[in-house]
Amino acid sequence: MTATVGGLMLAAARRWPDRDSLVEDDTVLSHAEAAVAARRVAARLKARGVRPGDRVALALPNGWRYAVAYGGVQLAGAVAVLVNTRFAEPEIAYVLTDCGALAVIVDAGTASRVPPVCPLWDVEELTAPGDAADELPGLSVAGSDVANILYTSGTTGQPKGAMQTHANIAFNTGTCGTVLGATAGDRTLVIAPMFHATGIVSQLVGFGAHGAARVFQPRFTAAGMREALIEHRITVFAGVTAMIHLMLADPAFDPAELPHLRMVCFGGSPVPEAFLAGATARLPGVTFANIWGLTEATSIVTCAIGREWQERPWSVGRPVPGLEVRVAEPDPDGVGELWVRGPAVTAGYWGRPEATAETFRADGWLRTGDIGQVDASGYVRVLDRLKDMIIRGGENIYSLEVEGALARHPAVADVAVVGVADEVMGERVRAVVVLRPGRTLALDELRAWAADRLADYKLPVELVRLDELPRNPSGKILKRRLAEIQPAGGRP
Repeated sequence: MTATVGGLMLAAARRWPDRDSLVEDDTVLSHAEAAVAARRVAARLKARGVRPGDRVALALPNGWRYAVAYGGVQLAGAVAVLVNTRFAEPEIAYVLTDCGALAVIVDAGTASRVPPVCPLWDVEELTAPGDAADELPGLSVAGSDVANILYTSGTTGQPKGAMQTHANIAFNTGTCGTVLGATAGDRTLVIAPMFHATGIVSQLVGFGAHGAARVFQPRFTAAGMREALIEHRITVFAGVTAMIHLMLADPAFDPAELPHLRMVCFGGSPVPEAFLAGATARLPGVTFANIWGLTEATSIVTCAIGREWQERPWSVGRPVPGLEVRVAEPDPDGVGELWVRGPAVTAGYWGRPEATAETFRADGWLRTGDIGQVDASGYVRVLDRLKDMIIRGGENIYSLEVEGALARHPAVADVAVVGVADEVMGERVRAVVVLRPGRTLALDELRAWAADRLADYKLPVELVRLDELPRNPSGKILKRRLAEIQPAGGRP
């Protein structure tokens, strides 16, 4: 039973019935109450014609109703399609059409933004008090059956739906216990959207299966995050560096307010080495973890925790037990595309046999599209996205490396590095920066400052200043758009 997502939830309810499970503002559901609520949803879904294998989409903000509705979809044996609510209407319409959704679960806030491609079912009606289902088809599905479809952000072309199986999610749940130490005593703050793998797979399912409480914050604000960490006695936080940076930058912040916080996990974007040193100094009792993963590998692939990360701040750690990471066709420096193999590799892309064959090899290896290295001890370094690597005069330049150096400049609040066409060198380096309030920065100044940190061919040749970096609905920087900007400054 526990090989399925629904089985994991019911097992937690039996083992820790009275412990907090889902927390949102003043609403607190125990594991037993959450399981009963999910069974009610399953009953209503079955009454509306949902059968095992049907796709039921969820377009909701983080919250206890989302968690209960998701549990009901899993207990009914359906496939949960986690809709990115930041998508534009045409993108949402594409997702619902592409997966053949039977219906989409919405609330009052999202209903107006979801096009009527299929029936819209109100989450308040589905989660209202009522009879719970006795027969639960979701407990009898196979581990190889699809549990979730998460659509990639689609920086180029239409998004693709990665099919995460019950076995994939069960494996990642084990990783949450063995690597991150998830227990029933934990309380994790779910800020990551649950249409992302971190929020749905690692926090909601992964930590929940170990009896932990999931505390929801529908929308991120630095003040709201800090208040939630204190009020709800959060023990594990997962997010991006900017969130912790904003909290630590608040003059009113006092580490003594967070006596329960034991771990902070970063993922989804590079972590500047200087930031790690400053954060560990401000939060000396907290263990910091750097995680690398991708939707196509369910969630967590590698992890560097505590001292091993502090001693190797360039690394995203070693593969978690059960997974392999290799460098395909490495160059003389050992750099190449990172491939992953093991139980976390998903079943491919929904309805995309050609894209599946291109990314998911027949021998089990997943092509990640990330460029990196693996040292003799197995520690992985991610250098760039394959499509973002800059080639200047035959030299490979990894944008993440340059960004990491430029991010240390005291005037720089945010930075992205892209390659633009150059008639002589093939490509040249462009730095796009967001400056800190009241600061100025010239190209010559930035180049002179970075010259002690980067090889001369890696130095930016152009500087563009923006108020903010353009990002797609998943928060990834739109580097193609940055490469198309006409720079205000010149070249040296």
